[in-house]
Amino acid sequence: MRAGVLSDEQIITFLNEKFINTWVPNAELGRIRSLQEPIQNRRVQEGKAFNKNHELAQTIIKGWKTGTKKGSPVDCFVISPEFELMGRQLVNELDDDQRNRGLPSEEAYYLSYLNEALDGKQPGLGNVVLTCQQPIHELTDII
Repeated sequence: MRAGVLSDEQIITFLNEKFINTWVPNAELGRIRSLQEPIQNRRVQEGKAFNKNHELAQTIIKGWKTGTKKGSPVDCFVISPEFELMGRQLVNELDDDQRNRGLPSEEAYYLSYLNEALDGKQPGLGNVVLTCQQPIHELTDII
């Protein structure tokens, strides 16, 4: 992702103007089971604790459970200052999502994802937003 959409100058400028960019490794929050014990041991050795009860951590964990359940090495979340989950984009789905929306590039799609999140449309959170480019949506399963 870093060499893709996040290296685009327009996206860099937009992110710097509108967002506070941060990252949290999935392993730190216990998402990767095989790393849970090694991470805990490292925390004990370093004397550092990671507060999984913090609102930011809880919002990220909620984001994992919202929308598609597919895994991805990178989950991009838009989170409000009040820790409200506003959007989710899996890096593994970027290419498909861009094509499905009929946009010319992943960078154009990612910029539209960020704008939709800021507009309150909650992209990637299981809500369907119909547009001129995507006037229909096929539902394959309901639980």
